[in-house]
Amino acid sequence: MNIKPLSQISLNKVQFSGTKKKQTQKSEHIQHSSSMHKAVPLAVLIAMSPLTTPNTMAQDKLPQKPDEILAEKRQKEQPKTKILDVKTFFNVNGENYIVRTKSTDGDSSNFESITVSQATPKSRGAKYETEEVSKYNFAPYTDDIEANNGFFTVDGVKVKDVDTQRKLIGNEEFIKYFEKLANSPANNGAIKVVNHNENLVPLPSGRVIISYEDGNLWQDAEPYTPKGEYMGHRILEGDNGIYDIAIYNSDDQTLTAEEFTLKKEGCPELRIDKMFKVKSNFVSDHNEPISYETYQFNLTDDDGVTTVIYDKTLGEYMERVCKSPLYEKDNVPFDKADLEKDYKISASTNKIYNVK
Repeated sequence: MNIKPLSQISLNKVQFSGTKKKQTQKSEHIQHSSSMHKAVPLAVLIAMSPLTTPNTMAQDKLPQKPDEILAEKRQKEQPKTKILDVKTFFNVNGENYIVRTKSTDGDSSNFESITVSQATPKSRGAKYETEEVSKYNFAPYTDDIEANNGFFTVDGVKVKDVDTQRKLIGNEEFIKYFEKLANSPANNGAIKVVNHNENLVPLPSGRVIISYEDGNLWQDAEPYTPKGEYMGHRILEGDNGIYDIAIYNSDDQTLTAEEFTLKKEGCPELRIDKMFKVKSNFVSDHNEPISYETYQFNLTDDDGVTTVIYDKTLGEYMERVCKSPLYEKDNVPFDKADLEKDYKISASTNKIYNVK
């Protein structure tokens, strides 16, 4: 019996029972896959790998930073600003303004902001946020402790620009509209009316300033010693009490007076040094300046210390005296003049400054 070597047997011709066909297909698949792995470069296989897709998606969905989450939340929670009303004012001291009433809390039944835009023919100018309706109540306060010189009010709408620079704007119609907004039940903290009560104190020069100091009160002044001969006196009821006006002659002209003095109950006798007819104009957007007019008297003692008082009735009487022979024109017993000064209010400091 001849036996052939095992190496010469062809495996393809060997017959197996049961699973022969499946094994053959698996063998062929392995051979085919093996040939593919040999043909495709490794870098291409890595690029084609399904593992790269989940990695890319993971980078796109990195958790947000806390500040980014907060900003996004605020953006979603921030209600949209809604303009409730628009009103235009023409020729407010030469300027045109557009007023917008806005709701910023999502509730259109009220408003939280009022803006003012300066309108020009071709474009819009400065923009302001309103703060308040300012009422400056000035009480002229002189060195007479009992004086009641009344008071006057200068008003305007206080606004600020993007640089927080403040100014007062508004004429009568403009201010009246903002007062209506301030008193509206729909006003949700957008604007209010604020009273600024100030003492307006005159200086010997006739200028006025805001001050809270009592100054040199007449009742505490040193008495004046007249230099001439007493010629008589006159009792006058003025705006701030009853005055005793005395006349003294110190030369050979017996019909002229070289000194006039003033005193009243509780206050010493002082010499009338100057009499001013003063007019203080407060310039604003009103059609006319808001003015305060009266007479100012500078009274001096023996040391030349000046006490300042206001009294319009006293001034009107002394004007008549100045037209009589008692008031010598060549050698005046006291100086007299008309003074007019213009002022503006600083909305940033609430102080006044002289512009003329």
